[in-house]
Amino acid sequence: MASAHGARHYELPDGAVLGLTVEALGIHDVPVFDSVGEWALGHGVGHHPETSMPWSDAPQRNVCLAGHRLGFPGTASHLIFYRLGELGDGDEILLKDLDGEKYRYRVSETFKADPEDSWVMGQVRDRDMVTLQTCTGPNWERRLIVRTDRE
Repeated sequence: MASAHGARHYELPDGAVLGLTVEALGIHDVPVFDSVGEWALGHGVGHHPETSMPWSDAPQRNVCLAGHRLGFPGTASHLIFYRLGELGDGDEILLKDLDGEKYRYRVSETFKADPEDSWVMGQVRDRDMVTLQTCTGPNWERRLIVRTDRE
């Protein structure tokens, strides 16, 4: 899918709480909404509201973001995490808040989980991380999880 391999730049619309940039995937300022509802996932990436934000005041954080593998043509969700499985150790993830504050993370682990495995959203002692997830498997029945740690 050629459109998943070119650089894509987005504008943050009203309602977005963060911009997500993953240079290794060629995605820049993807809108992140504080919801994983159908509308949010159809227009960008969703933040699980019950999880941390990068600026949360906590000894450890887990900012959980979900995006479609295929998404909807003509929207910011289209192929947004199509290449997520290509990320490797050390690749940078950048989150930027609406004030321009940047939060940098590096990929540290990748694994698969089941949709019911809510533990992937939990905090891990002494870790300040972002967890990215998308569907995977022949019938999209599993979740590909990419974890990153703050620099």
